[in-house]
Amino acid sequence: MDQQTFYIVITIAAGVITLSFLIQSVMLVNISSAMKKLRRVATDLETKVEPVVNKIGPLIDQVQGTMATIKTTVDKVSVQAKETFDKVSIETRAVAAAVSASSHEITGLALRQAEQFSATLDQTNSALQRQVGDIDRLLVRTQKRIEDTTIEVQATILDPIREVSALLIGVRRLIESLFGRDRKPIDQAYQDEEMFI
Repeated sequence: MDQQTFYIVITIAAGVITLSFLIQSVMLVNISSAMKKLRRVATDLETKVEPVVNKIGPLIDQVQGTMATIKTTVDKVSVQAKETFDKVSIETRAVAAAVSASSHEITGLALRQAEQFSATLDQTNSALQRQVGDIDRLLVRTQKRIEDTTIEVQATILDPIREVSALLIGVRRLIESLFGRDRKPIDQAYQDEEMFI
C-alpha cells in the first residue's frame, strides 16, 4: 500500500471515529436533556402537589410515598440510561473498529481489483499489438503478392500481346509495302518507322 492510500485510509478511519464520537455526544446530550426534563417534570409535579398536600392533609403521606417511588424510578431510569449509554458507547466503538477493518479490507480489495484491471489492460494491449503486427505482416505479404502477380501478368500476358501487336503491325507494313498502291517516299517511310519504335 503506498503512502497516499495509507493516508486516505487513516483519514477515513479518523472520520468514522469522529462520527462515532459525535453520535455518542449527541446521544449523551439527548439522554441528559431527557433526564433534565424528567427532573423538571418531577419538580413541577412536586410544586403542583405541595399546595394540594397542604390542603389535603391525609393524602400527604401517600404523595410522599409516591414521590419516593418516583425518585427511585428516576434513579433506576438514570442507572439504566447510564448503562444504555455505556452499552451504546461500547457498541459504537465496536462498529467503528468494524468499519475501520472493513475499510481496510475494501481498500485491499480495491487495490487488488486495480492490479487485476491493470494486468488485463496490459494483456489486452500486448494482444492488440500482436494482432496489429500480424495484420501489418499480412498486408505486406498481400502487397508483395499483388506486385508479383502484376509483374507475372505483364511478363506472361502483356509482353506477348505487345510482341504479337508489333508483329502484326510489321506484317501489315510488309503487306502495304508489297501490295500498296501508294508507296510512301523513303523519308516518310523512315519517319513512320521511327514513330513506331
